[in-house]
Amino acid sequence: MVDNIRQHAYRILPKNEGFSSTNGSNGKGVDIANGISVRTEYPGSHMVTALRVVAASIGVLVVCKSTLCDRGLEHMYRICLNSRFFQSVYFETIFATLCYAIIIPICPWLVDKLRCMDKFKINPSVKYESVSVTKIVRDALFYTIPLMLLDTFMVKKYEGVGIDPVIWHAKRQSAIQTTRALPESAPSTFDLIWQLVASIIVYDAIFFLIHLLLQKIRVLYKYVHKHHHDHGMLHAHVTNQLSVVERITLVLSANFSLKIFYSHPLTRTVFIPVFIWMLVENHSGYDMPFSLHRLLPFGLAGGPVKHFEHHVNGQRCYQPFFTYLDTLLNHISRINLKMR
Repeated sequence: MVDNIRQHAYRILPKNEGFSSTNGSNGKGVDIANGISVRTEYPGSHMVTALRVVAASIGVLVVCKSTLCDRGLEHMYRICLNSRFFQSVYFETIFATLCYAIIIPICPWLVDKLRCMDKFKINPSVKYESVSVTKIVRDALFYTIPLMLLDTFMVKKYEGVGIDPVIWHAKRQSAIQTTRALPESAPSTFDLIWQLVASIIVYDAIFFLIHLLLQKIRVLYKYVHKHHHDHGMLHAHVTNQLSVVERITLVLSANFSLKIFYSHPLTRTVFIPVFIWMLVENHSGYDMPFSLHRLLPFGLAGGPVKHFEHHVNGQRCYQPFFTYLDTLLNHISRINLKMR
């Protein structure tokens, strides 16, 4: 809950220090609790510059060596095609669960143990909170069982990737599905990258609308979304603190975002760890130099800082990854206030 976060922070911070974030390239932050602009210096600014150079260099290298990258993807996809696990209808559900199970305990837990990373905390009171193995297993079952039921009875259709529709028709003759119909060739490097980026952008817009409704409509907030905000200081495990309705909505929104671009199964496979990493990072409470909102210029991405702000006040920063729709919403709200 919002009040729980503020109370927990104020027990640790000096009086009136409040929540301080540093989400501007100019080093200008904002006191999230009081909405007061403060002057702060981001400790990883030089590292951000270096990482931007590295990312740009990798991009140039991929463009220049696209043929070599295409061969690498084709080789990787051939290995995947020979795997029974990859062929299974349960692959994406189980792979997503494994990615979450690996990312959550290793990355946020390790960062919390390294004292040199404390300078990247959005608030000094941020701390990784461990959960029991029982809870992890229970959450995994709550996540996988409904999705695996859908996997069992639904034909996996990957359109626009060279699969003969006759194969899907033949699969519909069976009530129980066990394997997926997969394309014979891998996507090009260019196709994989643009499908991945476009899917994340579309998901971000879809979830903005869903998130806004969950926050503004009291019944939905009380019975669907409130559980996600029922915590003290924000920590990584809050990522998976979702109602069943939210969890299924999140998965279906991500799936829809991939399907409208006819994303290749290999693109979908890459999407899963990238997507989960971004969600976990948003709830980590750390403002790391390699975060998307640091690498992208002009404040295009919100990242963990904006999402931390959302969990503190609950009334803004509804986009999970980017900021343009939140900016538009704030602009419309200001116009409405002036017209009153």
